[in-house]
Amino acid sequence: MKELIVLGAAVKEREPMAQHTTLAVGGPADWYVEVFNLEQLAALVKKARGRALPLFFMGAGSNLLVDDFGIRGVVAHLGGEFEKFTVEGDRVRAGAGVFLPTLVKQCADQFLGGIEPLVGVPGTVGGALAMNAGTRDLEMGTIVESVEILERDGTLKNMLKDEIKFSYRSSTLQGTTICFATLKLKRGNKDDIIPAIQKFLSYRLKTQPIGTLNVGSVFKNPPGHFAAELIEKAGLKGLTIGRAQVSGKHANFIVNCGGATAQDIKDLIMTVQHAVKEKFSISLDPEVKIVGGPR
Repeated sequence: MKELIVLGAAVKEREPMAQHTTLAVGGPADWYVEVFNLEQLAALVKKARGRALPLFFMGAGSNLLVDDFGIRGVVAHLGGEFEKFTVEGDRVRAGAGVFLPTLVKQCADQFLGGIEPLVGVPGTVGGALAMNAGTRDLEMGTIVESVEILERDGTLKNMLKDEIKFSYRSSTLQGTTICFATLKLKRGNKDDIIPAIQKFLSYRLKTQPIGTLNVGSVFKNPPGHFAAELIEKAGLKGLTIGRAQVSGKHANFIVNCGGATAQDIKDLIMTVQHAVKEKFSISLDPEVKIVGGPR
């Protein structure tokens, strides 16, 4: 990977993923590479493929549970030009590395709304597109106009919205290399947009364990049900395994009480799944992405 250092990418070997995830757990990646422009990204993808190395893209490290054994191959983080966005009329072209809450607030400064509910989604544009992240009020796929992905030859392919399938916490963009997205927003009055943002932030602060080490919602909502309600009715709020705990504030959150391992969290996930299945005959599917493992 020394060739990438020449290009200006930042390369680290055996980098602990606990330092890059909101749960603060996870063993080392073989290589952790931060790329700052399209040229570096294309070079990294080519190098990884040439060596048959697995390549995993990490955004803000939210919605992610990295195994204690770490991640084999290369973990890439998009910085530099991928953390920037431009505005033209009511459209925003944002890099895959743009942090969603920051984008929402900066769009408000540009008198752009229609994205306010996503202020509470602690992820990047790329990750949000891949999993169609969102809330009860808005999903990422709703505001997408087009997405630019990196082709094998190092060029960008522009995919229009009707070429992409968005579903609940999933999209056909998974497995692609997302670089940029154009979002269709709404021109508005800043005095209306800012209070809306504050309302969504206040609700999040009131209902979620903000300030703790967590991964966001752990489970998808089963059809016709809310995962948090099922977990609470099963009497699992506050359940602890090792240093991992089902949040007493929101039952669909698992928090690292300090010093938790990925295995603690995995065991707690499986315990919750088993208890809900036994009591309600309903299966809870993880929303959190579990990655890594032994060689």
